[in-house]
Amino acid sequence: MLLVSSISAGASGAAAAQEREDRTLLPWDQLHAIINEASGDRALHTVLELTPYPRIRSRSEYLGHFRENEVVATLAQDYGFSDVKIESFPSARPSWQPWRGELWLTAPETRKLYDIHDVVVSLAPNSDSGEVTAEVIDVGGGARPEDYAGKDIAGKVVLGTAPPATLQRLAVFERGAVGVISANVLRIENPDVILEGSIATAPAGKKAGFAWVISATAGRELTDLINRGQTLRIKSIVDAETFPGEIETVHATIPGDGTSDQAIIYSAHLHEGYIKQGANDNTSGSASILEMGRTYIRLINEGKLPRPKRTIHFLWVPEIIGTNAWLDAHPDVEKTLIADLNFDMEGLGLSRGGARWVLYRTPDSFPTYLNDVGQSVTEWLSDVNQERVRFRDNGYRFTLPVLSPNGSRDPFYVATEKHYGSSDHSLYLSRNVPALIFATWPDPWYHSSQDTPDKLDATQLRRVAVVGAGVMSLLASADDAAALKIVAESLARGVERLGASQRKGLGYLADVTEGPALVEAFREASNAVRHQQDVEKAVIASAGVLFANPEAASGQLADLSSLIERRSAVLQQEVAAFYQLRARQLGVEAVAYVPSSADNEAANTTVQRVPGGRFFGRKGRNDVLFASLPARDRPAIVAAYERLPQHMAAELSVLISQGKTVLEIRDFLAGEFDPISSADLLEYLRATEKIGGVKLIISK
Repeated sequence: MLLVSSISAGASGAAAAQEREDRTLLPWDQLHAIINEASGDRALHTVLELTPYPRIRSRSEYLGHFRENEVVATLAQDYGFSDVKIESFPSARPSWQPWRGELWLTAPETRKLYDIHDVVVSLAPNSDSGEVTAEVIDVGGGARPEDYAGKDIAGKVVLGTAPPATLQRLAVFERGAVGVISANVLRIENPDVILEGSIATAPAGKKAGFAWVISATAGRELTDLINRGQTLRIKSIVDAETFPGEIETVHATIPGDGTSDQAIIYSAHLHEGYIKQGANDNTSGSASILEMGRTYIRLINEGKLPRPKRTIHFLWVPEIIGTNAWLDAHPDVEKTLIADLNFDMEGLGLSRGGARWVLYRTPDSFPTYLNDVGQSVTEWLSDVNQERVRFRDNGYRFTLPVLSPNGSRDPFYVATEKHYGSSDHSLYLSRNVPALIFATWPDPWYHSSQDTPDKLDATQLRRVAVVGAGVMSLLASADDAAALKIVAESLARGVERLGASQRKGLGYLADVTEGPALVEAFREASNAVRHQQDVEKAVIASAGVLFANPEAASGQLADLSSLIERRSAVLQQEVAAFYQLRARQLGVEAVAYVPSSADNEAANTTVQRVPGGRFFGRKGRNDVLFASLPARDRPAIVAAYERLPQHMAAELSVLISQGKTVLEIRDFLAGEFDPISSADLLEYLRATEKIGGVKLIISK
């Protein structure tokens, strides 16, 4: 710990240890002030206050405030946040809470298998109350109708490896089983982990049954007994209660100085349903933004950071539904927001989890300077918290160690990846607010019985707080000089991204082994560069919002856009020259691309989203929607959905609301990700039209 103290005690002493290339957008003295104040141990202590262990809630929490919300509100008040308030909104979905839940094996022996007071997530939410004893039938996977062929499961309990909701639909609702046992597993290397899952409430005239989720190890044990000819019987005991649906949020602010009517927001989901209570997912994110705010408040009070021009909002919510409810109730705040930073799964020990801390960029359909701000500060802290041999004159150590007294000595491994949408930041994007998400990934204990505080690392939490507080100070106090500095960062990083798009395109050309495919590769290479050019122009334009006079700034920044076009044109010339070389090498003529019949059809077909329209989501995994389709249509629709790679689905959902043609959408997806044919995209959209998600309008 002496090493940490001596290096980070002050800006003057620490600066000598810095390398000149280690720079980011904040001044050194402000960065060092943040490092000296931010505490990973405090954040970890907050996690322990919020989720010391997954527990059975008390009835009083459903009648008053949830325990976690009271903890956050109390700490926020203690730390000097303003306008701290717990708010409650009604929900159409009732809250289900079990008081007793036990799963017993009664034959061939008597043994308690699970108790919710030991493992809360072992009983799936929405299970019916009651005591049921029945025979267990093994259906293998249990996700396909053929898994049930020749098996009489009416009045029995089904054991399978499919998720509990899938087993419930096929076994309980369609074939009369009384309950299911799911040995579903997220990662085969963790066979003793129990994966969190739920089942649906019962449709009219049916019962929901019950569902237990057990480990893969326990599932194999039960299967082995059946395979040895044993008759298995279990007893399920469930005593649960439902309460009126409630969405409870906590909100606080750090007020701006009155010179700007803009605001930023820091978000984290404190609840993911009220049964699941995950330490990394996501009390770690909730504790992190609290620590960022505490750090910032203290440093502005001490004069070590400038006071914010823009108000900073902090919002702790039930995931997704809480964000929507709060923003709907506060449109006055929503219209002031220029950025959201969402923290979801922050504290996992990186070495222990085999993880990195990942910044997920906004999609290309939402280009913004915010990506570069987040990436700049994140990469800076990563660089100075890894041992770099070229700087070994400073000693075999990190350049500027950011460690916690009770934390690891892990290097700070980070990554920046393309957009991922399954968290609250996606709601801000849908409301036209730029939003980033930070997360540790992979997480071997994600959504499981073992997402507990012992997996977290105070050092990781401290580094997260440093990055978050640094970005907070930069965005909240940015004046015209800081805004132009951000423009410079985006411009330079945009050059790198343009180069990467060209590298991707040249790879298409270099990988072709047969002449006929070369012209298609040339088309995709040119499209990749053109797509990135348009993105980078929009990124520069987006930074105008940070200037005191955004309109005037927009006109000035337009000059940079023309320079981006010129740079892109040179890259396109290089792509064309390489195309000529590759064509000669393959002994073919370098001809212009001729659109296919599918391209022409795509160019003449506009996509229109149907309000409230239905979608499969990830490759047909919406079980309820799938079940509603006529059996004869299912194979063709699922086959059409398989034509779209999963990683394109979220972006496609945005693009179909923009009045684009199918060809424009194809070009956009191919430029952002990788090539997809017009024919495949048309098939996907026709299937979506068939289930009521979109309408395809063909031009005359």
